[in-house]
Amino acid sequence: MEQITQYIQADYAILAAVLYCLGRALKVVKRFPNQYIPLALTACGIALACLSAVSRYGDFANWAAALFEGLVQGILCTGLAVYLNEVLSHRTHSGSTGKKDEDKDEDKKE
Repeated sequence: MEQITQYIQADYAILAAVLYCLGRALKVVKRFPNQYIPLALTACGIALACLSAVSRYGDFANWAAALFEGLVQGILCTGLAVYLNEVLSHRTHSGSTGKKDEDKDEDKKE
């Protein structure tokens, strides 16, 4: 994770949290396929990062640099958000004993 975070600028750190929340919201939507969530987050991350970068550059000549910065930071923030989701989901699943819900119910009855 340190490899990713060393390249994300401080101005874009909040974008990773926003993308994580957006990903969790998309997961709840039953009509949105889970396999397309990273792709949707990448598109949103690039768009939001580009918007943020362009808003900081006043000169028209710096727009290419702003768009490049937005593209790179959007992809990095999306990667961080997806990585965070994977870490959290594996952390919550690793605490289980591996028993099925039926087995747990039988243990409670005894």
